[in-house]
Amino acid sequence: MKIEHIAIWVKDLEQSRAFYQKYFGAVSNEKYHNPVKNFQSYFLSFENGCRLEIMTRPDIKESENSYESQQYGIIHLAF
Repeated sequence: MKIEHIAIWVKDLEQSRAFYQKYFGAVSNEKYHNPVKNFQSYFLSFENGCRLEIMTRPDIKESENSYESQQYGIIHLAF
């Protein structure tokens, strides 16, 4: 089995992308932007083939320790 990608909500998309590029050698794709949902994301690829999807939307909030609402942090894992 292989992890295809892990997706996380982030507050600052550009700062998060720069962090993974600088410290983990991630290679970024072009930014995806869906203006209808006000959603933006990058897929970051790593040397071993695993990818990280970093995503942002203005309505995502800080964690409240509730699995029912969308919050910053890991949101899904794809095998």
